[in-house]
This record gives sequence, structure tokens and C-alpha cells, in this order.
Amino acid sequence: MTREKFLEKLGKEIPYIKAHEEDDWDWYNEGLEYLEKGELEKAEKKFKELILSQPEHHDGYEGLARVYMRIGKVEEAKFLMDEAIKLAEKFLEDGSLDIEVLEELKEFREEIKRKIEPI
Repeated sequence: MTREKFLEKLGKEIPYIKAHEEDDWDWYNEGLEYLEKGELEKAEKKFKELILSQPEHHDGYEGLARVYMRIGKVEEAKFLMDEAIKLAEKFLEDGSLDIEVLEELKEFREEIKRKIEPI
């Protein structure tokens, strides 16, 4: 699946979110709080909303990947982390992201890969 197809599908699921028009400042942290509390459905919804609101930013993709890892959707988690890394690399190129953040994303992707392809 391409990111465009994923966004199209997500937009049909959550049609009330418009890209770049939402007050989404705290959505990533809210999603993480839900995830930490084990409220996975709420976390999933919050990260999906964030992806739709900021489709060019990696945070929503990473957050949703973390939810999917918890519920066993490993292939979906890998797709989302691949997309998160592609987007984060663009932020690194323009100087608005620290290399450590990108390295953490890559480490999480490797963790996902090990679930898919055990050693």
C-alpha cells in the first residue's frame, strides 16, 4: 500500500479531519497517554486523526505503529514506521529534526522487523 492510498482510506474512515486545519498541538501526547494507559482504541483514533491533520509529519505514523505493535498488527506497524522514517528523513535534511530522533525511529523499525522475521 502507498501512503496516498493509506491516507485516502483513513480519510474515508475519519472524514471530519482536514489536513492543516486542526488544532492538533497536543494530539501526539494525548495518543501516547492513551497508549501508556492501555486505552488502545483511543490511542489508535488519536494517532489516525493526527496523521490526517499532519500527513507530512512522522509523529502520527510512529504513534499508530506503536499501537499496532501492541495489538499484533505487525505488518501494518512496519508499513507505518517505513513511512515515518521517510518523512523524518526530510525533516533531518532541512535541519528541523535531530539525528537521534531518526535513529530511535529506525531502532523501533528494526524491533518490528525482528517480530516479522525472527532470527
